Amino acid sequence: MSAEGYQYRALYDYKKEREEDIDLHVGDILTVSKGALVALDYCEGLEQRPDDIGWLPGFNETTQAKGDFPGTYVEYIGRKWLSPPTPKPRPVRPLPLAPATFRAEADSDSEQDGYKTN
Repeated sequence: MSAEGYQYRALYDYKKEREEDIDLHVGDILTVSKGALVALDYCEGLEQRPDDIGWLPGFNETTQAKGDFPGTYVEYIGRKWLSPPTPKPRPVRPLPLAPATFRAEADSDSEQDGYKTN
């Protein structure tokens, strides 16, 4: 399954100012999903004018960094179909047992009062 996205090229270097930003270097290729732009009140054709969008949430394909970058520092290249990242295998972890002591204590307190709650 893939999603529609857009590609941009960095025209200038940008040093991130906030934790959620990403650094840009001239020539970096960046991708932004259409879904991310829809969340910013995207309208058809706006992807071609990144300076009108403002801050774009995307992925720097060159540095593999993910975050926000200024639309004034990039140019629109074109559409791109994005495939979801391949999940990395995770080691199997045993699940902890749910705490049963609280429930058992609550049930025994209720029975002592003469009331049994279910």
